[in-house]
Amino acid sequence: MMKKDILIVDDEVAIREVVSAILEDEGYDARQAANSDEALQEMAKRPPALVLLDIWLEGSLLDGVQILEIAR
Repeated sequence: MMKKDILIVDDEVAIREVVSAILEDEGYDARQAANSDEALQEMAKRPPALVLLDIWLEGSLLDGVQILEIAR
């Protein structure tokens, strides 16, 4: 059975790393993105089963709400 794929989008590396480690310990395939460009690239490569999305992405072209609108 394939692992469930979760994309973690957050501008803070420590948050991405902690959440990713917890999810991987629980058997999920966790991918990370630091900004809107990385998030959209990851979603285009392979649509995730779930996205954990920070609303305020510092230093990003788009915020989390705008990414959500595009991803829908």
